[in-house]
Amino acid sequence: MKRRTLLIASAATLGVAAVGSAAWVYEDSHVFVPQLLQQLVGDFRMEAEDQRKFVDAMTEHYGARKLKALMALYKIRAQTGLGSDYTNPKVDQFERRLVTDFMVSTDYLRQRQAENPKVSFLGYRLPCSNPYARFEGVS
Repeated sequence: MKRRTLLIASAATLGVAAVGSAAWVYEDSHVFVPQLLQQLVGDFRMEAEDQRKFVDAMTEHYGARKLKALMALYKIRAQTGLGSDYTNPKVDQFERRLVTDFMVSTDYLRQRQAENPKVSFLGYRLPCSNPYARFEGVS
């Protein structure tokens, strides 16, 4: 085999592997985020429109590229177990932020006693959306 043929074949193989990896990692955020929330939070129901609003607000806040990158890192770690000292804290922080954003942007905490509660999107990162907040004596 000639050196040129070997180089072309290697480049083609790497290109196919890169495209295949990108296709494997890529997932629509409107599908990925609600599924991940179901895994992290537990059973709940949410209208498709509310899910879309939540994911759109999250995308606007973090940026589409950053959200896609975090989703890809999460998916790689979840399905292959690969991670590094740099990426593992990023993925863990993504999980915590996702759950926190969900809790303070929906009425989930007000309905946590119900089995499989129907959750509504209230607004993204509302000021003082803590259901346990007390405002007595505040003027």
